[in-house]
Amino acid sequence: MYRLKSLFLAVVFCALSFFQSYAGDIKSSNDLLNAIAGSTDKQVVLVNFYASWCPPCREEIKDLIKVREQFSSNDLRIIAVNLDEEASIMQAFNKSAGINYETYHDFQGNISSFFNFQSIPFNIIYSKAGKAIYAKPGAIPLQRLIELIEYGLTK
Repeated sequence: MYRLKSLFLAVVFCALSFFQSYAGDIKSSNDLLNAIAGSTDKQVVLVNFYASWCPPCREEIKDLIKVREQFSSNDLRIIAVNLDEEASIMQAFNKSAGINYETYHDFQGNISSFFNFQSIPFNIIYSKAGKAIYAKPGAIPLQRLIELIEYGLTK
């Protein structure tokens, strides 16, 4: 009975997590680094720190959605880390914004504190070889973002 209950809860949790904001398995900077390391031999990884209350973040999200549509998931993985205080705020915002890439909630700063940035949006782009080719605060203009991803695919 305990196993059945545990299995049921696990299935419900996974379904809710996926429905609301994709899988919530990145909970620390180590988890994020492992996800990056697991992807970089295959694809460029763009890590984006954002919040719903941040006007430049809101503008940049439009470009991230376009980039997600332009590049296949084989070539590009976008991992967005949300800094809103409440997961429900993030989920409602993500849905209204039409976000089409992975997002994770980091209201306690367990992930973002590792990267020691002072403002958002903050982006890090890793090439297929796992080397950080870009790490700066501020929104990346769409054309520059495309150039960085294309560059990362060749390195």
